[in-house]
Amino acid sequence: MIIGLMFLFINCSKEETRDRISYEIIHENSLSYSEENKIPKQFKVFENENEWNIFIPEIERVNPNQAEILKNLNFDFINNNLIIVIGEYFFYCCSEITIVGVYNNREKVSVDFYESGPGELTAVSQAILILKIKKDK
Repeated sequence: MIIGLMFLFINCSKEETRDRISYEIIHENSLSYSEENKIPKQFKVFENENEWNIFIPEIERVNPNQAEILKNLNFDFINNNLIIVIGEYFFYCCSEITIVGVYNNREKVSVDFYESGPGELTAVSQAILILKIKKDK
């Protein structure tokens, strides 16, 4: 019984430190390409323009046109952080990413998301979503 109470207490403590963050979707698209240059399914948080510019070649490697669009987002890194969510690599188009929530857990941002399965059109693609969150000040 004591172990059960400890487990319950630990789980409650973890939930209490996970604060929901409001976000705005600023870009939604897919990286379509003909080669198998995959980008791993992931999310990344960028706190400044330099971090973002270092990541852009990863997009450019698979889709130069989409990279060009993302280079020119005109994003305010002074007041906001940018988050990119990249979905699974599929041989069929087109999946969609749905955000369950964006959370701050002990000063680390995490994104819970899921992805709808691909449709029936043949095209190698990965869904991407760009989010904006306010910086903690």
